[in-house]
Amino acid sequence: MAALGLMLAPGLASAEPLVRLPPQPDELAWPTSGWETGEMPAETAILVQPVIDHAMAGELADPMGETRAVVIIHHGKLVFETYREGFGPDTKQVSWSMAKSITSSLVGRAVKLGLIDDLDAPMPTPFAAGDPRAEITWRQWLTMTDGLDYLEIGATDLRTNDVVQMMYGPGRFDVLQYAQDNLPPVHTPGAMWNYSTAGFHLIGHALQQVSGAASFTDWFDRNLADPIGMDAVIEYDTAGTYLGGSLVWASARDFAKFGYLYLRDGMWDGRRLLPDGWVDFSRTDPEDTDANTYGAGFWLTPSANPVPASQAAHSPPYDAFSAQGHEGQTIWIVPSRDLVIVHLGLMDNAGENWPHLYEWNQEMARAFPPIAADANAPEETEAAEQLQ
Repeated sequence: MAALGLMLAPGLASAEPLVRLPPQPDELAWPTSGWETGEMPAETAILVQPVIDHAMAGELADPMGETRAVVIIHHGKLVFETYREGFGPDTKQVSWSMAKSITSSLVGRAVKLGLIDDLDAPMPTPFAAGDPRAEITWRQWLTMTDGLDYLEIGATDLRTNDVVQMMYGPGRFDVLQYAQDNLPPVHTPGAMWNYSTAGFHLIGHALQQVSGAASFTDWFDRNLADPIGMDAVIEYDTAGTYLGGSLVWASARDFAKFGYLYLRDGMWDGRRLLPDGWVDFSRTDPEDTDANTYGAGFWLTPSANPVPASQAAHSPPYDAFSAQGHEGQTIWIVPSRDLVIVHLGLMDNAGENWPHLYEWNQEMARAFPPIAADANAPEETEAAEQLQ
């Protein structure tokens, strides 16, 4: 298999150093079987509690809509959780597009297992030989630079919104067929960022192909869910395609375990689940396009001039990166605070709801003290240097 550094290197110069991913605290058990509980610093709790109370009191018409679950993991311990009536620690809730981050991790897992040799090789797709779409690479699909004529963010009505037509309209029975029939190439792959659920459904299909598993659910459980103790349910369309862009069900605590895997650099209980450098790849702007708010399956927080500006927080901590999903689902990962915040809810995607949710997460994160300066130094690992 190609060295991972060579796989990740093209186009990954980082505008600013990545904050080091903090290691697992000594003597702290990994949360595979459940979270160890702890306390927030008193000075943090005073700041955080009213922010959470305000969110939990919100109704659908309010900014951020209806919050259904908040889970906070600090220094590896569950220091706070709260739920709306009707929801609890064991309630599975839908990820929506947080599934993209999970699917990206499965690509990393396949790389670690030697099932994918080169991110710059064409990804297996249903497109016929000779179709230019068949030459789009794993990297280009992961970074949403595939170049297809696809409209999701920015669609002005349901008829022109490809995700609606693909998931609930004529494509609902076979998302791969929808992509083949309705998404022609319009840009050179790698040249333009364009948010795409279809792309991650196609990644889901490709993972089914490279895994070689008779049951992709079993492969998912064996290679991701079971090792971290995540009780998750993944969904398929009626044609059997894993809907890797949209649909994973898990509890807030279990979504926090997924975020924690990334906070701990893809390590879990002494075992490297994701390749060395994979998390840094995921949280780095490829810099090949004008957009700078998306890495590889994760949203970023640029310190200046985010593009698209509406898709990012505009306040520190700027090392935060996140999984995000339709109607207010977020897993907020903040290395400089050794912190994971999970928010699950129901809100309108329009208006100022998302900017409110971004800043809500950042206000929460700022309330936690930064970790020690030496632990918070820029990455110095070989893998990180290859990303810069």
